[in-house]
Amino acid sequence: MSRRLAALRSMALVSASTYVEYGLGLLISVWIARTLGPADFGRYAFTVWLCSWLMTCSNHALTTSSTKFIAEAYGAGTPDVASHLSARLVRYQALSSAIVIALFVVGVAIIQPSEWNGLTVPITALVCVAVVAKANYGLLVAISKGQEHFEPVSIATVFSGVITLALVAVASWFHLGLLAFVAIFAVSCLTLGLINRIAYRRYCLPYASGDIPQEMAGRLSRHLRLTAVLILIIGLKTNTVEVFLLNTYANSTAVGFFAIAGTLTRGAVELFSVGLTTTLLPYMARAFGQSGQSQATRVLSEATRFYWATGLMIAGLGFVTTPGLVTLMYGNRYVDAIPAIEVTLVLAGLLLITNSIAAFQVVTDRQGDRLRISGSALVINVILGFSLIPHFGLLGAVLCYAGTRLSELLICIFYIRRVASAGLPVALMARLLVVGFAATGAGWLVADVTPGHAAFITGSIAFVAVFVPASFLVRYWSDEDFRLMGMITDKLGPAGRVLMRLLSHLQGPLPRVSS
Repeated sequence: MSRRLAALRSMALVSASTYVEYGLGLLISVWIARTLGPADFGRYAFTVWLCSWLMTCSNHALTTSSTKFIAEAYGAGTPDVASHLSARLVRYQALSSAIVIALFVVGVAIIQPSEWNGLTVPITALVCVAVVAKANYGLLVAISKGQEHFEPVSIATVFSGVITLALVAVASWFHLGLLAFVAIFAVSCLTLGLINRIAYRRYCLPYASGDIPQEMAGRLSRHLRLTAVLILIIGLKTNTVEVFLLNTYANSTAVGFFAIAGTLTRGAVELFSVGLTTTLLPYMARAFGQSGQSQATRVLSEATRFYWATGLMIAGLGFVTTPGLVTLMYGNRYVDAIPAIEVTLVLAGLLLITNSIAAFQVVTDRQGDRLRISGSALVINVILGFSLIPHFGLLGAVLCYAGTRLSELLICIFYIRRVASAGLPVALMARLLVVGFAATGAGWLVADVTPGHAAFITGSIAFVAVFVPASFLVRYWSDEDFRLMGMITDKLGPAGRVLMRLLSHLQGPLPRVSS
């Protein structure tokens, strides 16, 4: 229970900062989209996507490996080894970023991207600044997560978000163009890295060069090689094919619509699950370092249950609220983006459990399985992309995304059941899926009969009113979960105790689930 409470505190800290970050980020995205219009917003989205891809190449396996091995070293009681690991990975990251930036500059000189017509030199320089700053930030965040310190990333995201919002407000007030907003993005990455570095020195243990045990060094080297290939494959199949082909065969407006779908989907996923996602890998790695695969499998089972419940809420609420929210926030110029947003939100929710599977495979050194899963998904992604997007544009990109992600889910389940079948509580998940369908239907009906812009609010209330009680009625939550919820609601006073009494009538007796 103490470990659960520690994990809960970390999740609460990360979640609180992410809610602020997501709120600011969504406001920033809407502001930029309304200021630039669909065409220029598509060019801006393409530039931000390119930065994200270059950041992925700069850090490749380094962030995942940092969190895993540093947490494992702390779990094994060797903090000095964790310090030496950090120093070595920081050196690797600096070299990697230098190589990626050099290749990028050469590539721009040869290709001369048409999206930056007349602005190629300043935008190239701004992209370089943003990539180096954000990539370095990503590695320090991974190191601090390995130490189970989540304060630096929380502080950095909140303060950087406020600064970025202020800059976007000024740029929108003066009706500035594409270059100004790309410059603001670069400044945002710089401030994010600077504030995080200051907070890291305040909360985290310093790193220093030193020897690493030969056995761990060998595992680290193998892990880096496999994960580097894996991360690059994941980067290629994470909307890369869709954005590239849309930019080639459609237009910048289609790119902008697809980017909005990705932004809202990513925001919804982070809003509901970032606390669990951020803390899962270090806690699972520490459990593995202490007790081996059996304990990691138990953590996998717990995480999968919570991910599945969270994912069904994302899918249901996303389907119910998207039409009203998009029209309200972005205006009628972006109505054509609604179907793409609905599909990506539903799929992102249903596939959220792949996060727990991926964490388990990282912790137990089954990177070969992850490589085969991602490689297969990439092949499917490329085939679907070239088959659909040149002919159907944005609709083809949505179908390509859907087919790729569903195929990836099936392949993930096949591989995980071979090594940790106990980690997937299939019967419980099936019960909650039925609840999710019922709650989504109720929310959609209520939203459909509610007039005006408040329809998405009443629809979401109806969804929650059905989903939450019914999840207890079908006995989805374990005894341990219920006691933990009771400890939390006790802090709400009489209202919390009344709520738990009502839920206890729905929950009924359950066999104890090990945690």
